[in-house]
Amino acid sequence: MATQVQDYAIDIDTDALKVESHFPGISYDDFDRGGGISPWKICRMFEAGRSIPFFQGNFLDFNQLVSRNFGFFVLGGDYYFDSCLWEVTRKYHFFPYKIRLELINVGQTSLTIRQVLVNKLDSKEIATFYGKLVYVDKLARRPTALPYWHREKFGHLKKEMDGQAKIMVDSKKVVPEGAFQVETLVAASDTDHNGHTNQGSYVRFCLDAAETANKAGVLECVQGDICFYPILKMTVSYKGETYHGDRLITSVWPDDLSPPVLHFAIKRQGKLVLTASITFKPRPKSKL
Repeated sequence: MATQVQDYAIDIDTDALKVESHFPGISYDDFDRGGGISPWKICRMFEAGRSIPFFQGNFLDFNQLVSRNFGFFVLGGDYYFDSCLWEVTRKYHFFPYKIRLELINVGQTSLTIRQVLVNKLDSKEIATFYGKLVYVDKLARRPTALPYWHREKFGHLKKEMDGQAKIMVDSKKVVPEGAFQVETLVAASDTDHNGHTNQGSYVRFCLDAAETANKAGVLECVQGDICFYPILKMTVSYKGETYHGDRLITSVWPDDLSPPVLHFAIKRQGKLVLTASITFKPRPKSKL
């Protein structure tokens, strides 16, 4: 999460367990080389949509849960993107937005949340994140049970979970023989205040590896720069932690049955630390 939480406007509905965080817009360096909002920036936007209500608004009594020895980490989740997301900044020069955060489920050691990115100019929901936050004992470096008082207070307020909210965190992903590989050195600017590689940085590593594979001619489904292919869905699962100075190997390969889907696995010293799958919108085929 971010090191500093700015004083953004938030609206908390304690009865419905919902909160909205309001943001004035995005900046020049939030765009990728194709002119759209970079996917890793969208991950950071959702991250801010969690940090602001948790730290500033104490949503879900968050500040009573986190301490030097205990905290939350994102275990994984699914991002869904409306096609118009990639065009919104071309249509609107000024792009204020809000992120709605909602508690979906309380488990023994985790919280399941839904976040929605809303364009405030037309109230259109343009991206959604379903995520699982796991409560961790930082000293033992493993998940631990949420305090009993917290589960009693919020556990009975579970909402009906739709199919998208049932997050399936991969236990493993087998990297096929011959998968294209790219080495990445984690820079200090890739890490957060915990010293861990940030979620948005991992997404950038994956997409950079995909474009490197594309330039090498191993992605037959891609013509031109991959950043011009809108992303429809992205699934990310975190298996471990990496730090400044770590050398990571990112493997990328297309799905056997659906070429617009690319799979990723990131390893450090041979140990799996992240798996991801990204579904791109295919370019329309010419009828000529």
